[in-house]
Amino acid sequence: MSSSASPAPSRRKTLLSLGVLALLTGIVVFIFRGHWTEISAALGQLTFWQGVLALAVGLSYPLLEGVVSWLIVRSRLPRFSLRHGIDNAWMGTFGNVVGLGAGAVPFQTWYLHRRGLDVGPGVGLMTLQYVFHKTAVLLYTTLLLLAGRPWLAAHSDGVLRYLPAAYAVVAGVIVGLIALCALPVVQRLARWLLHFLPDTGRWAERRADWLRQLDTLSTESRHLLADKARCAAILGVHLLKLFLLFCLPWMGLRFMGLDAGLRFWQVQLLAALTLFVSNALPNVAGMGSVETAFLLVYGSFLPDAASMSLLMFYRLASYYATFAASAVGFGLAQRRLNRS
Repeated sequence: MSSSASPAPSRRKTLLSLGVLALLTGIVVFIFRGHWTEISAALGQLTFWQGVLALAVGLSYPLLEGVVSWLIVRSRLPRFSLRHGIDNAWMGTFGNVVGLGAGAVPFQTWYLHRRGLDVGPGVGLMTLQYVFHKTAVLLYTTLLLLAGRPWLAAHSDGVLRYLPAAYAVVAGVIVGLIALCALPVVQRLARWLLHFLPDTGRWAERRADWLRQLDTLSTESRHLLADKARCAAILGVHLLKLFLLFCLPWMGLRFMGLDAGLRFWQVQLLAALTLFVSNALPNVAGMGSVETAFLLVYGSFLPDAASMSLLMFYRLASYYATFAASAVGFGLAQRRLNRS
């Protein structure tokens, strides 16, 4: 397959997306301007080693994504190493931001193509990685909610109003993709629907591409899902990744002296709900939905200034630091590709 089938990320689009990210960040700072003194004071409570620990926990997310990528791609490309998996995770993290929320799979597919995996299987495997991630989010949040729902209902009735919509979005995506991957009747239905597209010009080309992608996704899913041990390992790494991510708000509460009387597993539940509810909200470059969901969830337990301070701590460690690291990882991955 020619390299033209998986073009390198565009520098112009990257710069444009970084400008959008800077604009969105400016909007967040502007919205928080009334509490900036309290936010600065809270962040100033952090010691050097507390900051290092928070950054390390935040960076565990893309690193564990790399482990997942390694586990998945090795099913088709045995020479794919753990370092390659981590490089692919940096591609996804960087691409998600500079692609305004839609660049992860194209960036990762381009990288996998350069590593010797055809574009079709690459798209199929990265789609399956996304399905495993959403499955882990749904499973982890549901288990925590089953255990903590009476406590949550007693303290925060407002959040529960948004759970049906969030469940519908996440569960719908997961069930739909799994059905498309694994059920022949759904695949036949998708092919039948695609034949209603116009039979001329760009639409004919798109239909042919989508039919090929559908066939590839079906093949890759059957191959991967047949390996039960590998699937269990992939899901386990995703659950560990979420557990560490959800530790960040608890660390922020302790490090910044924001005593809300919340126990560790209660904070885990609130963090899981934040991510879960954010799936039902629109976002640009990974921003907007998480911030809205975070303030919605934590607003019942913290004053405005405290919840905003905790949000800044959480996003600095889980978003901005990981994006900065992914920019470095993206550059190093490209350099290694050019040398190979």
